[in-house]
Amino acid sequence: SGKSGKSGSGKSGKSGSGGSGNSSVDLSDDDWLDDGWSDDGQIECNSHIPNQNEVEILINAMDFFASKHHPLVSQWTRAAFHDAGSYNKNIPEGGANGCLMNDKSMTEEEANSFFEAPVSTLWILKDFWHSHPDTCMKVSSADILQFGIFFSVIRQSGKPGLTKSKVERLVKDFEWGRPDETNCNSAWAENLPENPTGHAYGGPIAIRCLEAGKEIKEKLMDRNGFSTEEAVALIGAHTIGMTRHVFGDKHAGIWIGSGDDDATPKGPVFNNDFHAYFVDEVPAKDLHTFAANHEPFSLIYPNWFREDNEAENFLDTDMVLAFPSVDESAHPSYHTFTRKFAKSNSYFMETFFSAMDKMSKLGVRAYLHKPRECKSRCNGGELTLSQRQYLHKALNEALLEAQEAITILQENRYKDIKNLTTLVDTTTWYVPGWTADGWVGDAWEGDTWNGDSF
Repeated sequence: SGKSGKSGSGKSGKSGSGGSGNSSVDLSDDDWLDDGWSDDGQIECNSHIPNQNEVEILINAMDFFASKHHPLVSQWTRAAFHDAGSYNKNIPEGGANGCLMNDKSMTEEEANSFFEAPVSTLWILKDFWHSHPDTCMKVSSADILQFGIFFSVIRQSGKPGLTKSKVERLVKDFEWGRPDETNCNSAWAENLPENPTGHAYGGPIAIRCLEAGKEIKEKLMDRNGFSTEEAVALIGAHTIGMTRHVFGDKHAGIWIGSGDDDATPKGPVFNNDFHAYFVDEVPAKDLHTFAANHEPFSLIYPNWFREDNEAENFLDTDMVLAFPSVDESAHPSYHTFTRKFAKSNSYFMETFFSAMDKMSKLGVRAYLHKPRECKSRCNGGELTLSQRQYLHKALNEALLEAQEAITILQENRYKDIKNLTTLVDTTTWYVPGWTADGWVGDAWEGDTWNGDSF
């Protein structure tokens, strides 16, 4: 079954019931030897830091899942951000604390919709890893979530798939030891950026992008604590994946062609193509021009755009990255970094990985550690045939259950999805006070319109 060889091992804490549940874990080296055994020679497996051989076992299991179901790499990427992005530095609250996996109320929040597949597969991997005959540790859900994005973007960068150098980086560079939060609060989901609705929903493109820019600043920058450069880099994760379920399966679409689930035999490609799209494919160089000429998009929806022929979908919070800010007091000009990233993939990758490392530590107060060297039971990380069979069956069952849950949720949100996928009549827009130079007069006052409405 892939969970054999554990009987009589004396291991504790292997049930996979939701992580350590200890927000003040002791990660000192005094209590546990490097091989996970206690000082008196008893196997307790309470180490929160895996050894290098144990990490390689997890890598091979994750690679098996990713090879069988390519969408998981983008879904694990999204899951990591939605766990860490719950952080508000001003209080502080939330962060990379495992709540997305451990507390069901978190995934019941609208901002955290459609996480059935990534969360269930990460639980399978976590339980399998803890139960493996060659592991002896107790790693948190918070660590599993953040390792998920680390694994995904490294695996998909360059030529997708694992190489010796990629595995070495995965094994040695990630820092472990995040404690799981025991008192999760679903209200922390409000710290996550959403594609704006409210008075901007379905309105003039200029207003939609302004509100989208404010959302990025207020959430990613003012609450999460990222710089403008870091925020623009992290949104570049949209290079892989797609708007999969939120608009209904009929309107699912990729952001970038190279980011399609099956762009290569090993899945999507992670690079700077997302940012390059705005430079290479969008003719308009400012928001005023784009508001009048929406090329290359032929379909305009209330808060997103679609290239009809290519089925490429872009959110308002994507498009605001393409143009100078029309109001620097509301949000900065993200396009400066968009153009820099589009010009240099190496610059984008360096910035992204730095921002991702910062993201993976939001709200974390514990000391983190690189994996320990393996000193016993260092049998390599290769999966046996029976383990592969177990994982394959578990993956298929999880994906089936996830799809059933997704279908039910989409049915319950039928009206919302219908509204989101109703085309906007752009000929009816009138924007008082809008010129090529931005806002003039008093047409825009705070959060309301003065004059004609849209």
